[in-house]
Amino acid sequence: MAIYKFRVTFEDYEDISRDIEIKSSQTFFDFFQIILQSVGFDTKHAGSFFVSDDYWRKHAEITLKEEDVEPGVKLMKSAKIASFIEQPNQRFLFLYDKDVRWSLFIELIKLVPEDAKASYPRCIKIVGTAPKQYKQQLIAKLKEEVEKGVDDDKIVDDEVYKAIADEKIVFDEDEETSLHEDESDLVDSPDEENEEGGEEDEHHEDEEHEGNDAW
Repeated sequence: MAIYKFRVTFEDYEDISRDIEIKSSQTFFDFFQIILQSVGFDTKHAGSFFVSDDYWRKHAEITLKEEDVEPGVKLMKSAKIASFIEQPNQRFLFLYDKDVRWSLFIELIKLVPEDAKASYPRCIKIVGTAPKQYKQQLIAKLKEEVEKGVDDDKIVDDEVYKAIADEKIVFDEDEETSLHEDESDLVDSPDEENEEGGEEDEHHEDEEHEGNDAW
């Protein structure tokens, strides 16, 4: 039986890839599961594969949910991979989670002999660390709050910091407001507090001096 070897890359992260082997008789639902597993994403959201040309233009759609099936659209669980291989370097576009719209490019790179001891589909090569699945949603949340005019010291909450604590997230250069890269930016520094305290002490001494003069 033919084994297809595909390379999967993120549209926005070209240096991150996964090589996946899958049987020609397996379905796009099998493909759906192994792709998400290989990048550490859950399978809670809807998604679709699209047969693509050399320019990544979308053609026939293979979707996850039955309620999304329309004339000309196939269902993942019943659509076999082999039925959509039209050329040696066949390409597919995979879109996942309509709220975030993760876009992944899939390209057939080789036909390999079947390993009788292997379990398919399988991920055989991992390059780069996949992005956090929900990071884009958190960034969108921040931008929405900024647009509503929320004070800077209230924009970033604990939920956001827990999710992106190990990454520096900033808005585009043309954005007027940027996200603090460090939680310490949200509080006054000790030097600032000392300066303010110094000003208050100096003012207090002046009042004492004036009081002594009055006496």
